[in-house]
Amino acid sequence: MRQKTFWPTLIGLLACISCGDQGMQNPNQPQLPVEKASGKPAPKGKRMGSATIGVYRPSAHKFLLRNANTTGEPELTIEFGEKDDIPLVGDWDGNGTVTIGTYRPSEGAFRLRNTNTPGPPDVVVLFGGKDDIPLAGDWDGNGTWTIGVYRTSDSTFLLRNVNQAGPADVTVPFGQKGDLPVVGDWDANGTMTVGVYRPKDTAFYQRNANAGGAPDLTTPWGNATDLPLAGDWDANGTDTPGIWRPEAQTFMLHNANGPAAAGADVYAKFGEKDDIPLVGNWDGK
Repeated sequence: MRQKTFWPTLIGLLACISCGDQGMQNPNQPQLPVEKASGKPAPKGKRMGSATIGVYRPSAHKFLLRNANTTGEPELTIEFGEKDDIPLVGDWDGNGTVTIGTYRPSEGAFRLRNTNTPGPPDVVVLFGGKDDIPLAGDWDGNGTWTIGVYRTSDSTFLLRNVNQAGPADVTVPFGQKGDLPVVGDWDANGTMTVGVYRPKDTAFYQRNANAGGAPDLTTPWGNATDLPLAGDWDANGTDTPGIWRPEAQTFMLHNANGPAAAGADVYAKFGEKDDIPLVGNWDGK
């Protein structure tokens, strides 16, 4: 699950704004883990297992991933990407495991790996522009994550239902200037939908449909300098908010959509100050 992660560094963007069928073609316009099963892909649109934490270290072009939401060393360390790439993750092949990828703003190109190992990209897709924020999610509930972007210039989500170049299949105006995008399956129906984190309000605003409109959910959470996350932390099928606090290098995860009056349900110290936070079901369990 999303998850987000984004420009030369996500922290830099936050400051700025408060081939086969997948061959490289010029487009017309520019998380969530699936169910655990005994060695077989989960039914489409359904998920089990929990999302766990990770970071991308831009200075080393490395993904460092944990298989538990606890403090500790990374179980996986994967070198992938180049200078100024933006990390993102998703279940690109629908097998239940979330794997690595990057977005290269200078080319408007997604580079996606189907395993959490070093190597060349399995899929390269041109989509989006240099100032867009890359996204990934299962927008149509078919069990496979696909690409998207959030266009900060007009606060619009542009989503593709296949990992191929082409125009957006879904366009959703949502949010306002200064918002950060966050996506998730907020109502556990198997489809990931849009949301934003508004640093000035320290609140998540979440939609249960990939359509414009008022938020269906509002979750007050975090500080203005926190970086937003979403994932199914407790494996109940519903994605809920989390934050990563760079100055403390700490993930703070909430198991419900709504006010977190008692604070986070889960705390995990992981990463370094300039890392970019990530979440996903890295082991498919």
